[in-house]
Amino acid sequence: NDLLGGILVCKDQELAEQYFEYYITTGDTLDSFDSWLLLRSLKTLDVRVRQHTKNAQEVVKYLKRNPRVEKVLYPGKGGMISFYLKAEDDVARLLDNVKLITFAESLGGIESLITIPYYQTHADVELAQRQRLGITPRLLRLSVGLENPQDLINDIKQALGE
Repeated sequence: NDLLGGILVCKDQELAEQYFEYYITTGDTLDSFDSWLLLRSLKTLDVRVRQHTKNAQEVVKYLKRNPRVEKVLYPGKGGMISFYLKAEDDVARLLDNVKLITFAESLGGIESLITIPYYQTHADVELAQRQRLGITPRLLRLSVGLENPQDLINDIKQALGE
């Protein structure tokens, strides 16, 4: 979560030339420090993703067994978990009481972060569209970091008053 970067790949030569012209005229590049951060981060990406995945899989096991959790969405790899709590009161309780996990919009760091898309990242999306997408006030998104997974589970438990 230090920086945002990416690449553009296209087969169409004309489109590639149009983007290259845009790139040259707007300076759409990372600065030196962000480039250094990107190169530094890539060196440990594999080991970090493996640990994010391992930790997330442990947290998912807990969430799936928790009677206060309605549904867990997890693709099986990576550190991003989405889950629905059964009661809106539990959402506020969890977000207000986590101690190790940070309540924040930024996701994907080495630390665990939790967000509520309905009010944060997707607040500007039309209500009908949010409902179609399943973005409700009971949906939470947890970016699992590199902390001990049992510590994360214990943090969720204590935040919910279990």
